[in-house]
This record gives sequence, C-alpha cells and structure tokens, in this order.
Amino acid sequence: MTDINNQNIQNTENLAPEVETQEAPELEEMLEEIKQKDEEESAHSDLLSQIKDLTNQIKEKEEIAKNSQIAYLHLKSDFDILQRQTEQKIQNANRDAIITVAKKFLPFVENLRKSLLNLSSEQQETSIGKGIKMMYDGFLKNLESLKIEAIPAVGLAPDPQFHEPVSMQATEDEALKGKIIQEFEQGFVFKDGEETLVLIPSKVIVGS
Repeated sequence: MTDINNQNIQNTENLAPEVETQEAPELEEMLEEIKQKDEEESAHSDLLSQIKDLTNQIKEKEEIAKNSQIAYLHLKSDFDILQRQTEQKIQNANRDAIITVAKKFLPFVENLRKSLLNLSSEQQETSIGKGIKMMYDGFLKNLESLKIEAIPAVGLAPDPQFHEPVSMQATEDEALKGKIIQEFEQGFVFKDGEETLVLIPSKVIVGS
C-alpha cells in the first residue's frame, strides 16, 4: 500500500512541471496583451492631448487674427476720417484764400462794368471802349475759373438770398412789376458743387 501511495505522489510531481509549462505561455501572452493595451491607451491619451493642445492653439490664433482684424478696421476707419478731414481742411483753406483775393478785385470789376454802361455806342467802338470791354470779360472769365459767378438779376423776382433791393421804380410793363428791372451793383457767388456762398449780394431796382 505504501508503495502505491509513493508512486501516486511521484506521478503528481511529474505532472506539475507540465502544467506549469503549459500555463506559462498563456500568462505571458495575456501580460503582453495587457501591456499592448496599456501602450495603446497611453498613445491614444497622448494623441488626444496633442489634439486638444492644437485645438487651443488654433483658437488662440483665431482670436489673435480676429482682434488684429478688428484693430485694423478701427485703424482704417480712423485713417479714413483723418484723410477726409484733412482734405476738407485743404479745400476750405483753398476756398477761403480764393474768396479773400477775389473780394479785393470785385469792386474793380464792378467799376469796369459801370464804365461800360456809361459809354455810348460810339464810345464802345473806340479802342478805349474795346479795351475796357476786354478787361471786363477777362476778369469774368478768370473769376469763373475760380468758381466765382455773377448772380443773375434782371427779369427775375428778387431772391433775398442773392438780391438786395435798393429802390422801387414805376414801370408800365405789367410783366416787370415785382421783378428786377435794373442791376444797380452786380453780385457774385462762389459755387462749388452743392455749396453756394454769396460774396456780394446783387443790389437791384425792382419794378412797381
């Protein structure tokens, strides 16, 4: 009996290494799979972290670009306003200079006009008369080049913005009653586009 038990124990001991030998590769394979999964999860986590960082960087760049665009638009708007203001100041300065100089010559132009009106038909044909007419026309042409025009008067109803009645004169022509029948002193305006400035109002005589 003792011999049988000893033989069983010996057989069991002989089987143990075989079982261990069979289980060892499976355990190693499981450990390897676990290790690979850990590495894959770690790599996946790193990839997600990198994607998150890149996303944040993109958002930062977009914010910087947005702020830069807003700053550029503000700067451009300020520049455009400054440019318009500068151009307007230059235009106003040029206009004021023209008006200042022109006003000094307008009385002389008026004297030439009145001199022509006082000349007879024969006198207007003389060299002196023609010289006065040439000077007068030349001044009017130069004034027009500076955007300064004579105010229309005779035959029109008086306009308080442009005409200054100095007297009334009886007339038999019903069509001229209440209208300007004579220009006592010629008026001038500076006209640039929609802007009209009266330099000298036209002094007129109105029919009654």
